[in-house]
Amino acid sequence: MITALVLAIFVTGSGAGVHGVVDAQAAEVSRTLPPGSAPVTLAALGIGATTVKLTKVTTNNLNLRSGRSTSSAVILTIPQNTKLSITEVIDDWSKTTHKNKSGWLSSAYLKNAPATTPTAVKKITTNNLNLRQAKSTSSKILLSIPKGTTISVTSTSGTWSKTSYKSQSGWVASAYLKNVTGSKPPTKPSVSYRWTTANVNVRKGNSTQYASLGVVPFNERVTYISGSSGWSKVKTSKGTGWISSKYLKTKEQYAVSVYGTLRKGQSAYYLLRGRTVKESTTKLSAFNMYLKPNQTWWSFIVPTTTKSRTVVVERMDIKPESYKSALASLDKWERYDANKPLADQNYNRKIVTDINGRKSWAYLGGSKISKYLTQNGIRVNSGDYLKRY
Repeated sequence: MITALVLAIFVTGSGAGVHGVVDAQAAEVSRTLPPGSAPVTLAALGIGATTVKLTKVTTNNLNLRSGRSTSSAVILTIPQNTKLSITEVIDDWSKTTHKNKSGWLSSAYLKNAPATTPTAVKKITTNNLNLRQAKSTSSKILLSIPKGTTISVTSTSGTWSKTSYKSQSGWVASAYLKNVTGSKPPTKPSVSYRWTTANVNVRKGNSTQYASLGVVPFNERVTYISGSSGWSKVKTSKGTGWISSKYLKTKEQYAVSVYGTLRKGQSAYYLLRGRTVKESTTKLSAFNMYLKPNQTWWSFIVPTTTKSRTVVVERMDIKPESYKSALASLDKWERYDANKPLADQNYNRKIVTDINGRKSWAYLGGSKISKYLTQNGIRVNSGDYLKRY
């Protein structure tokens, strides 16, 4: 019976198409053998097992076993949805390798992996190039692709590349293709800003002989476009025009918001007198003002989570030529030193934003003094130092 089976197999043929039949026949032979006999395998019949290359996906957590039986030892468990390469199939079992371990899986818990779309590679034709039906110079020409055309190559075989052009798919000679030079998308030019150092005219051209579009206020941020002959073309609140470069600086000069003895008419105002170009009253929201007990002239402002709490401040816009020295004088007066621990200092100079959205420096109470004042200080309900009593 075995001999007859072998002859039947050779007559039928070989390869993947015969594999399922051969396995079924071999299984049938094994059932006819006397009890205790070893199962008949392809190798026992003198026929090498057919090698397959299948990609499957597990539909459950699946045991990889040492043999084709549920009684075989479990090598490891492969998680659900794992993609596997199947190299051999016998009966209801599939052979694979996972994490460097080879074994057998129940085919019932495998499904075909979804087809993958080949990645297209961009190429440029270096000549007028024939698109042929097959990868041969004797194959039918479907059409001609002009020189310099960018095409998508989906696969290659030998000296031929597969592509599509004008709804026609075919093959072209790879020798007449070149890679597309990699080019990064153009980067947006970085925006450059300038700040005005005085109330200054913005003019229609780069000379005082040109008409003015209007006066741009001191310390306005303008968008820089270009420069020519000591003038800068800028975009301003008065329109796009030209401002003399000597009235522009590259860094913003923040005003200083003061609220206590530095206000106009108070004892320390002399530090700012004559150094400002503009003084205006505004408010800071989410701050409380406290006076130190027994020293009610000494005021501090402390941040609070209550946004409705406000403090009245005077915004001091300092002259550009006085800015550095004025800020140094104020730091000395408030005994503020950025190089020393801030918590140990009565005041910390920090950027704040007023109710109009404008930024400025302000001297805020340090963390230790602020904690003390919230427990023991006198809160100024009006938030106005001039109305503290």
